[in-house]
Amino acid sequence: MDGSAADDALLAELAEVLRPQLVPPPELVEAAKQSYTWRTVDAELARLTHDSLIDDGPVLARSSGQPRILTFEVSAVVIEVEVDTTPSGRRLLGQLVPAVEMELEVHVGEVGQDETVTATGRSDALGRFVLPLPKQRGLVRLRCTLPDGAAVETARIRL
Repeated sequence: MDGSAADDALLAELAEVLRPQLVPPPELVEAAKQSYTWRTVDAELARLTHDSLIDDGPVLARSSGQPRILTFEVSAVVIEVEVDTTPSGRRLLGQLVPAVEMELEVHVGEVGQDETVTATGRSDALGRFVLPLPKQRGLVRLRCTLPDGAAVETARIRL
């Protein structure tokens, strides 16, 4: 066997050993599909710009009873929400800036599962809203329909 044939055989054997690592895990493929499909043409994505769980310093400095505060921004509106946990349940307290009345939906669903609308509501003239959250933590996104019919969706986040 000449050097070229030996090199080819060695490369083929090496490729066979590494092949399982070249194929992405099914969970990763499904997560990529989900992240692509939820970003629809009819809704603009509001990006997360502040999360008090991450941005407000070390967890040790926070008491466990403090609410989680999140800010999502998109060109048309800023969506500020507070995750409020009480003995009677969990809820999203929110404020839209600029203040505008709009329809709101809470969508819940893990990657690879169909999302469900668990709550709907409307903000008031000052842009305030309160929406119930499911008792169990999960991936949540908020869909807002502006008065002109345009839709804005927040990035999914585990709440």
